Amino acid sequence: MKLTAFRIKNFRSIIDTGWQTLSPDNITCLIGQNESGKTSVLEALKVFYTGVISEDVLRSDLSLPEVSCRFNIPQGWLLRVTDNPGTELRELLSGLSHVELTRLWIADLSSVINVSGEISQYLDSLENAWRLYLGDVTIKLEEELNHVSELEEALNHVEEQESFIRSKMPASEGRRKGFLFFRKSSGNGSPPDSEYSSLKNQLNVFKKKREDILVELVRKQPLKRIGENWRNLIDKCTTLENHLAELSVKLEERHQKMTLLMRPLDDGNDEEWKNVLEDYRKTRNERDLRKAELDRFIALSGYIMEGFDEVEANGKVNEVIQSYKSQYNSEILGKKYFEYSPVVELFEDFSSLLPNRIDMEDIVTGNEQVEGYKAARNFLSIAQLDYSFFQQPSTRILKQKIENLNHSLTCNFQDFWQQSIGRNNKINIQFELDHYSASYGEKAGKPYLEFWIKDEGERLYPKQRSRGVRWFLSFYMELKASANINKHMVLLVDEPGVSLHARAQEDVLKVFEDIKDKIQIIYTTHSPHLVEINKIHRVLAVQRDDLDSMRSTTKILDPLRLSAASPDTLTPLQSILGNPVSGEGFSTKKFNLIVNDTGSFYILSAIIYLMGFKGKITVVPSTNVSSIPLMCNIMLGWGMEFAVLLFENEEEKRIGEVLKGTIFKTERGGSSMIVKMPGSFGNSEDLLSTLDFKNHILKAREGITVSNSVYVREKEVPRNFVYSRFLTEVKAGRIRIADFDEESLENFRKLIDLFKGLNK
Repeated sequence: MKLTAFRIKNFRSIIDTGWQTLSPDNITCLIGQNESGKTSVLEALKVFYTGVISEDVLRSDLSLPEVSCRFNIPQGWLLRVTDNPGTELRELLSGLSHVELTRLWIADLSSVINVSGEISQYLDSLENAWRLYLGDVTIKLEEELNHVSELEEALNHVEEQESFIRSKMPASEGRRKGFLFFRKSSGNGSPPDSEYSSLKNQLNVFKKKREDILVELVRKQPLKRIGENWRNLIDKCTTLENHLAELSVKLEERHQKMTLLMRPLDDGNDEEWKNVLEDYRKTRNERDLRKAELDRFIALSGYIMEGFDEVEANGKVNEVIQSYKSQYNSEILGKKYFEYSPVVELFEDFSSLLPNRIDMEDIVTGNEQVEGYKAARNFLSIAQLDYSFFQQPSTRILKQKIENLNHSLTCNFQDFWQQSIGRNNKINIQFELDHYSASYGEKAGKPYLEFWIKDEGERLYPKQRSRGVRWFLSFYMELKASANINKHMVLLVDEPGVSLHARAQEDVLKVFEDIKDKIQIIYTTHSPHLVEINKIHRVLAVQRDDLDSMRSTTKILDPLRLSAASPDTLTPLQSILGNPVSGEGFSTKKFNLIVNDTGSFYILSAIIYLMGFKGKITVVPSTNVSSIPLMCNIMLGWGMEFAVLLFENEEEKRIGEVLKGTIFKTERGGSSMIVKMPGSFGNSEDLLSTLDFKNHILKAREGITVSNSVYVREKEVPRNFVYSRFLTEVKAGRIRIADFDEESLENFRKLIDLFKGLNK
C-alpha cells in the first residue's frame, strides 16, 4: 500500500484540508509561514497511524479529529486479503486500485479506524437498506401494538356495557319469576317481558363481542409480549443514551480544562476522572450491544407478526440479516486493511545520536532505555552487522574487518555529506570493539563499542562534534537504516537541517532522493535550499485562510493553486526563482515581467524608483537565463499575466527562439509575450551611460572602451553585490534622477515607455 493522498479534519488550526494529493515520486514538501499549520499536518498523519492524541490537538469547539488516508494498491489485492466477501462486495473489491481508511476519535479520545470511500458507501447502502427494513417492521409493529391496545380498550368498553345491562336485569331466572308474581300482586314496576327480552339480546351481542375480542387477544398474546420486551429494550437504550450524553458533557468539560491548562490526558492519580472514563467506555459498549439486540428483536417481531413461532422466527432473522447485511462493516474492514498500511514515523531530531560508547550486552538484549541504543542499532543495520560478527576468534582478522567497514561506511557517508573542514579535509566515521579493563569492576572484560568522528586534525567522540554534524549523521543513519529494513514506511520530517549550512541542506535532499524508492518522505521547510525548483509538483503550500488573524484556519494549496498563496508563504519558492527582496515577486494582481537574473532586477528596480513609475508591473528575476522557460511554465500553470524581457546577447537570443518554439508556440499571446529593449542593450547595465555606470555603480575612475555588460563579464564584476548597493543608495536618496546624464535618462524613458505598453 502506497500513501497517495490525505484529508485532515478538526485538528488544531485545521477544520478540513480537503483531499490533498502527495507527490507521485515519494517526496512531498510543505512550505509556509510559522504557525501556518505545517507541523499539524505531520502530527495528524502520525496519529492516523498511532491513534494516540491528547487534548492539545483539539480545536476550541472541542470537535473531534478525523484523519483519512488514501492508498494505491494492486488491482485485485483487496480480494486476496478479504475472506468470503460476498458477490456484490467481491465485484466492488476486484475493480479497486485504491483504498481509503479513516481514523475517527470519540469523546474519551480513543479511536476507531474505518474503511471509507467506495467500500464504505457500499456498506452504508446495505446498512441503509437494513435500517429501512427495520423501519418498515417497526411501523407495522407499532400498528399491531396499537391494534392490540384498541382491542383491549374495546374489551373494557364491552365489559362495561355488559355490566351496565346486567345491572338492569334480575340476578337469576327464579328471582325473575318471583318478582313477576310480586309485580302482579303489588303492582310495582318491573321490566316488562319485551324490555327484558331486549336487554337479554343486547347482553348476548356484547357477550359475543367480548368472546371475539378475547379470541383475538389470545391470538395476539405473543405479539403483546414482544411489544412489552420491545418497549423495555427501547427504555434501556434511551437510559444508556441519556447517561452517555451526561458522561460526554463531563468529558468535554475535562477536555476544555486540560486544553486551557495544557496538561496531558493521562492523569493516573485522578480517580474521579478514571471512573468517568471507565463508566463512559462501559456504557458505550453496553449501548452498542443493546442497540444490536433491539435491531434483532425488531426483525424477530416481523416474523412473529407473520405467524411464525419464536424458533422459526429466529431462523428467519438469521436469513434476513445475511441478505441485508454483509459479514463485514466499515470498522472490521478498516481494521483488516490497516494491518497492511505503511508504518508512519516522525523523525525525532536527536533521538538517535551516536553515543560515545555502548555496551555490547545492551545491544544484544535490545535495551532501548540505554543512551544511544537506537543510533547504535541504526549504525549496525547500515553496516549489516549482527552479534555473530563480533564472535570472530582472531582479534587481528576482526580488527581488519572493522577497519574495512569503517572505510566503507565513511565513503558512503561522504557521498551525501559534502562539507569539509577547510578545502579537502572531510570527516570520517569509525567504530571500534574493545573490552572494559579491570578497573570497571563487574564490567571488567565485557565488550563494548566505541564510536568516533574524525578528520585529519582531530579524533573526537560524536558528542564533541558540532550540532550540524551530529544532526546530519543522526538523520543519515536513521533514514538509511529504515530503508535497509525494506518495509513500507512514510517518514515525516519537520524542518530538516535547521542547524545546517545551505550546502549541507542540499545534502539532505540527496539523502531523500537516495531512499525515496523505499520510503515516502513528507517534510516541512522554510529553506529555499530544501525545495527543488524543477520539481514544483512536490510542493504543498500551507497557510491561514485569513492572513491577519491567528484564529483563522489552515488551508493547503496544491501545485496548481500556488498562485493563490501569499508572498510570505511562497518565500522559499520565490528565493529559488531569484526573488531577492522580501515581499516582492510574482503576483496575480500585477503584470509579471521576467528578467534574466537578480542583477537585472536590482538595476530595473532602481530605474523604476528613480522615474517614479507607479504602474502595476512587478519585475521577477530568474536565477539565470536558462531558468526562464521553467518560470514561464510556472506562470502559465498558475494563470498569471506575464512577459519576458530579453536583451541583445547570444544566450538570450537562443532562449528567445526556444520560447517561441515551445512556451509561446500557440496563439496565446504569441511572440508579443517576448519583449526586447529597443536598441542594442547587451544587458541591463547598458541602460546606463558608461560615465554613469562608473560613477554610480563601479564608483571608480577608469577607462571603459567596451559596453558596460562586456566590461562586467570580462572583469568578472560581482553584479549582484554592486547592483544591490546601487538600488540601496537610490532608495536612500543618495543617488537621485538629477545625477544622471541625458544618455542614461533617454534609456530610462525608453524602459518606462515599454512598461507603460505592457501595463495597458
